[in-house]
Amino acid sequence: MSGTETTVNVQLIKLARALGVPVDQLAALADVSASDLRDFRFQIGDLFFEGQSEGLRRVVAASKVIPNPIIAKLVTRNHNALFAAKTSEVLEVSHAVDVAERLPADFLADVAAHLDARRSAPMIAGLPTATVVAVAEVLAARQDWITLGDLVATISDDAARATEATLDGVALIRSAHWVDDARHLERFVNLASAAKLAEMLCAAAEHDLWSEYRPTLDALSEFAVDAVRTAAEQLPSDLRARALAEIADRRAVS
Repeated sequence: MSGTETTVNVQLIKLARALGVPVDQLAALADVSASDLRDFRFQIGDLFFEGQSEGLRRVVAASKVIPNPIIAKLVTRNHNALFAAKTSEVLEVSHAVDVAERLPADFLADVAAHLDARRSAPMIAGLPTATVVAVAEVLAARQDWITLGDLVATISDDAARATEATLDGVALIRSAHWVDDARHLERFVNLASAAKLAEMLCAAAEHDLWSEYRPTLDALSEFAVDAVRTAAEQLPSDLRARALAEIADRRAVS
């Protein structure tokens, strides 16, 4: 599968998830570009939001007179992750962050799966590092790479560093595969230590994840690729040769 086919497939899967349908039902869209599929998914998200926003804002208005600890207790008890996600998108950022800090990580992971990362980005960026790491660990354990990829693309630099340090190379490769914006991949490579970049390369080799890692290489600038290449030079000889060959091949194609 070529890099273009891979990115189209990623967007088809994310679109199917947004619509709540099997990806096979979207086979007729396989010839549409990845960017057009992404934009269509965003338009659908905006349409859903506009249809729900008036009712949600009424809930938000009522929530202003309810203490945050009580809201957190009610949300957890009802365990309606979809409702919690959509409500958080219209709450004031400080209010949403304060409530989120009071919720257990497993429930926040449920909520994260329903968030529109574009609309929730300020709230996610405001979450404490410890909260982000705890949710990332739950998502990695569930192998929910789509949600993890959306989450890590919007967190603060401090939270990104801590998350990278916590997750293993397999989790980082598989979540990076689902990141929409190449700028976020660039940021993560620039924030990562050489040891973590080497760990990702080892994971790609040992678990045959090159097809998932190649789109990341394609998206990176020469500066970031140089950092990956420097990390590859530190690998054992058998892994080093394969990693350097992959880097050379992808840059030659691009």
